[in-house]
Amino acid sequence: MRRIGLITQLLWPRYGPFWAKLLREAGHEVIKAEPSALALAQSDERLADIPGLAFRYAAAQALAMSDCDFLLAPGLNSKESQRGSGQDPWIADFPSTLQKALIGLPAVLVVPATLEEPIESLAVGLLHRLSHDTALVRRAWERHRAGAKPPHYSEPHIPPHPNQRTLGLLAQPWLLSPALGACLQREGVVVISQGELSPALLRAEGRRVDPRLIDTDAEVIGAARYLGRKGGIDELALVVDETSGADRWLASRVARLAHKPLTRLSLKALEEGAGNLLTVIA
Repeated sequence: MRRIGLITQLLWPRYGPFWAKLLREAGHEVIKAEPSALALAQSDERLADIPGLAFRYAAAQALAMSDCDFLLAPGLNSKESQRGSGQDPWIADFPSTLQKALIGLPAVLVVPATLEEPIESLAVGLLHRLSHDTALVRRAWERHRAGAKPPHYSEPHIPPHPNQRTLGLLAQPWLLSPALGACLQREGVVVISQGELSPALLRAEGRRVDPRLIDTDAEVIGAARYLGRKGGIDELALVVDETSGADRWLASRVARLAHKPLTRLSLKALEEGAGNLLTVIA
């Protein structure tokens, strides 16, 4: 049995529950960062050099689980590009950059941050790396293969509200936690989040603007176009992490494309106002 530490900060709901179940089925112990260990890890001075609050938190999770045999980490983008966020190594290749920045971590098991593509070969190969029991590996895969599919997304209903304004919420997808949307809810305002829409639909929409965009940039730009066309959306709000150069680039691009009034919101200011981390996903 191996102890597998789960980095849950970055797009975990899209891919993580499946992998956690599969690893448990194969007899391994899956670990999440303990709050006390996480608090201690966040004081590590190396985190200050990491651009993006979400990535600092993900790196802190990794440090907090340094006693595990392996870490499970997501590959956030399926293609390489020198456009926009593709120039940020933490976004372009999170697992590799994590290991280079924090020497001494356990070996990292890299899985895609999506279940949109077939993954049988990857899953079976990963399980074989952890255990040479072929029968156990095959049994675990057969039991959970039906779960290897992305969440279902339905287009959100945007009813007209004569006495309310409808706000379309945009952000890098790893920032779109329930807490972030909740902090923008206020009387007279209905929030429709980019996170309620199909990532594949948004990527296709974004690549109509620029086919060179990496997946996550295409999602944000696609959401700006998609929600900007909706008659029921009155205004857009883009949450920006000022510690991330990639976010600043994305904000300038969205501002040029938005066809609705656009407000730029500071992630740091929102968190200070809420009194807690809004980007904690799991």
